[in-house]
Amino acid sequence: MKKTQFISAILIFIFTTSVPLASAQFAGFKDKLPGGDSKTAETPVSSQSWKQVASNFQTARADIARDLQVQALLSADIADALGLQSEASVMRAEADKIEKKGDALGSSDLGAIGEKSASTNDLIREKLSSAEELTAEQTAALGKAATKYVPSLLSNIATAILVKDAISAISDLGTPGFKDGRSAISAAKNIPQVGPAIIKLTVNSVKQSTEMFSLMNTKGVATPDTSELAFDM
Repeated sequence: MKKTQFISAILIFIFTTSVPLASAQFAGFKDKLPGGDSKTAETPVSSQSWKQVASNFQTARADIARDLQVQALLSADIADALGLQSEASVMRAEADKIEKKGDALGSSDLGAIGEKSASTNDLIREKLSSAEELTAEQTAALGKAATKYVPSLLSNIATAILVKDAISAISDLGTPGFKDGRSAISAAKNIPQVGPAIIKLTVNSVKQSTEMFSLMNTKGVATPDTSELAFDM
């Protein structure tokens, strides 16, 4: 399945249906992403135990926190290069908060991160749109940030796939018992709340960032190929 189909499927999954999609649909897509050949990614959803699902989900939370921190710092660098020092400070403070929370990020945390990131990205796009010409220093700084940003977004997408698999898996596992351990009981509570928030934030981040990179290109900034991030709403 192409990434465009994945994003559309994820949006349908979140907003229009509660029926899980089969993870086999995403097999080809996973092979192209960081971690796509990992043991976790290869484990069929139907054969996962509560302990496996809980472990995979907690790993996904740690991964998304790591990538969100990277993206917040890169957004700060981009804002700085465009003279948006106040927004840069906000994003660096956000990166600190993300680091402190780590794999304990909840749905409300992810929602707040999404709002601040969207606000900063809006201002960045406005600044890029209104700029008649960028200096050589600005062009170099923006290109450097974009080069690091794209791989981080690809990692987000890979994590979203694992989260989607976790959401699908719990619908078949029933209620975890004492033998499944505390982590499973915690996962049963957190996956339905935090999982969709991770996926929604990933979808929005990809969309906003792709628009930002496109604007950078119109201003002469060399950015990585973003076709891997393309999707249809």
